[in-house]
Amino acid sequence: MDTIEPIRVVLVLLLAHAGLGAFDTFVNHEWRERLPAQPWAGAELTTHAARSLMFAIIFAGVAWLEWHGAWGWAMLGLMAAEVGVTLADSVIEDRTRRLSPVERINHMLLALNTGAYMAFFALQVAARWQALPDGVVPARHPPLLAWLLTACAAAVLVWTVRDGIAARRRARHGLAGAGATAPHAAH
Repeated sequence: MDTIEPIRVVLVLLLAHAGLGAFDTFVNHEWRERLPAQPWAGAELTTHAARSLMFAIIFAGVAWLEWHGAWGWAMLGLMAAEVGVTLADSVIEDRTRRLSPVERINHMLLALNTGAYMAFFALQVAARWQALPDGVVPARHPPLLAWLLTACAAAVLVWTVRDGIAARRRARHGLAGAGATAPHAAH
């Protein structure tokens, strides 16, 4: 029986992450909160844009490339930096608006999934890629997984631009002030 490489698990977990993230974006950020239209949402939109850019790199980078040697740890570092941005986003959300139970549960699922894909990626690097010469080389993943992750990368790249423009618009018009909150925020 063939064993499944940890990186294949990472690819599937990243696709699950994209699905959970899309749900969060469309249901919670767009439909319920209408974040891009809210005068108090500048800081949150800024963190969302930063996180989306990181995920565009992670999704496309893992879909098409193997991260050998020190490069594997660098990619894991990017994943850890995304966790830092997500933690900052969580603080901003708690200061500016009340999250629905659905959004809180979704965030918990995203956090659990992040731990899982990072652990499997670290296992891939430690067990298989660390001993190889430093370099980023083409991967040979199943094409369906690679192309689905590429579509996810393209989608979050679009959202990077959209959220970045909305955040910048708020900053330019003085709408992203510190301490600004949604009318229904809990303090």
